[in-house]
Amino acid sequence: MKIGQYYSNYVNNIYKTNEERKGKHVEGKTSDKSTVEISTQAKALVKRISESEDSHFSDKVEAIRRSIQEGTYKVDPDRIAGKIMEKIDAERAGSDE
Repeated sequence: MKIGQYYSNYVNNIYKTNEERKGKHVEGKTSDKSTVEISTQAKALVKRISESEDSHFSDKVEAIRRSIQEGTYKVDPDRIAGKIMEKIDAERAGSDE
C-alpha cells in the first residue's frame, strides 16, 4: 500500500507530542494557583434560583437520587411523553407569533 504525502504527514504527526505539534513554548513564571471569577449574570441567576418558589429543588433531587439507589424509582413514560409534547406545543405556539 502506498501512502501519499498527505497521509504520511498525518502518520508522522500521530507520534508527536502535543507540544511538538503546537510548535510553541511559552516562557514565563508558572504558578500552582488558579483563580475563578463568577460573572454578575451567574450571581444573579443563583440569587433568582434561591429566591424562587421552588426553593426545595435540591430536596427533590435528593429524594430522586435516593429512590434510584434503592431501586424504587419508577419511570412514567406517559408523563415524560406528555411533557415533551407540551414543550413542543409551547415552542410552536411561540414561533407562530
